[in-house]
Amino acid sequence: MTTQRTIRAAAAVAALLAAAAAQAHPGHGLTAPDNLMHVLEAEHVVPMLLALAVGYAVVLVRAIRRRRRSDRAGQADRTSTPTRR
Repeated sequence: MTTQRTIRAAAAVAALLAAAAAQAHPGHGLTAPDNLMHVLEAEHVVPMLLALAVGYAVVLVRAIRRRRRSDRAGQADRTSTPTRR
């Protein structure tokens, strides 16, 4: 199941970046296509930043879920085993 989610996330990021690349044709933006500043225009930067933000959010949510699961498992272990005095 985790592999499927990873593949879906990678496909979503690839689609987002492909959309940004599709806009990279002569005739858009204010600078020449071969200029470095052309890459820093909003048509290119916004989709890339959005892809990074989505990726960061996915990693953050997964880390939080893992931590909660391990905390719950740790609490279950502590409550289920009797303590000796």
